[in-house]
Amino acid sequence: MFPPLFKTLQTFINQDFVLHSRIHSLNEPVGNVRFYIKRDDELSSGITGSKYRKFASLIPFLVKNKFDEVVLIGSAQSNNVTGALQLLNENKIKSRLFLLESNEKQLKGNLVWMNLLHDMENVVWIDRDRWNNANEMAKAYQEDQKKNGKNVFVLPEGGLTVEAMPGAITLAYDIIENEKETGLVFDHVFVDSGSGAAVIGLLLGLRLLQKKCDLHITLIAGTEAEFVLKYFEMATLFESHTGIKLSTETLFDPHFYKPVVSPSFGSITSTVLNELKSIARNEGILMDPVYSVKHLMTARQIIKEQNLYGNMLFVYSGGSFGLSGFQEMLGK
Repeated sequence: MFPPLFKTLQTFINQDFVLHSRIHSLNEPVGNVRFYIKRDDELSSGITGSKYRKFASLIPFLVKNKFDEVVLIGSAQSNNVTGALQLLNENKIKSRLFLLESNEKQLKGNLVWMNLLHDMENVVWIDRDRWNNANEMAKAYQEDQKKNGKNVFVLPEGGLTVEAMPGAITLAYDIIENEKETGLVFDHVFVDSGSGAAVIGLLLGLRLLQKKCDLHITLIAGTEAEFVLKYFEMATLFESHTGIKLSTETLFDPHFYKPVVSPSFGSITSTVLNELKSIARNEGILMDPVYSVKHLMTARQIIKEQNLYGNMLFVYSGGSFGLSGFQEMLGK
């Protein structure tokens, strides 16, 4: 299915994970271009696509190294924490949550699923004033447990860790597989970035494959400078972790954009909600409003404003699970 180089990466990946997703054209035209969507949302019913790929190599690493506990860092609505908990429980790995304290008194959204998956009385709640120190607090806990003979792994917010990169890289290989299946060659690929982990994996994969295309990144969170720093740090760590040498030709020339609507992370406006409903009715796709709806609106505007041409691929790495907590808004 994949090129020979992928065989090396496969040694880091759980082969039971389904890591091939389909593509199809979108009904709503964007100028005269051929606009396709990659359905990574279909990889899992309860874990968003980008997370699912990352977990495909992260979970085997945790199992192999027999960690006594995994610390998960994130907000009370974190898709990463919710997804990781499912797989940690499946593999009988103990978890501890370091969560951003929420003012929400009622269980809603992902907090409902966390409550099902985890004893919420055993959560370290961190107030917003101290949230910038969350990683340091988790590392301090890790060191304390080490003194007690416990082997603890700390998973950063969003899952940006080198152990997740072999799984994240499979997106690049899978896009190549889509091209082979359809006879298409994608000139432009549109992806969205939160922590940056999934997109960094894609960039490393494109670099390994020497696949050239224009990569357009919607920065849902973070800045271009922060992303670039993370990318080059992760590239170095990846070579050390896997023993795979990356090409000296970096192929690092992505285009960065902020969302064209509601650019502040987590902000949801009536414009976004109306577009969400339009996508559902015109395309039959349930998209999350925090990431994917903004990303699609941004991609469409970029294509029109820059008069892009060729085959366009929009990577939908979210999923309907991301609609958790928005039912009340959408019901109005």
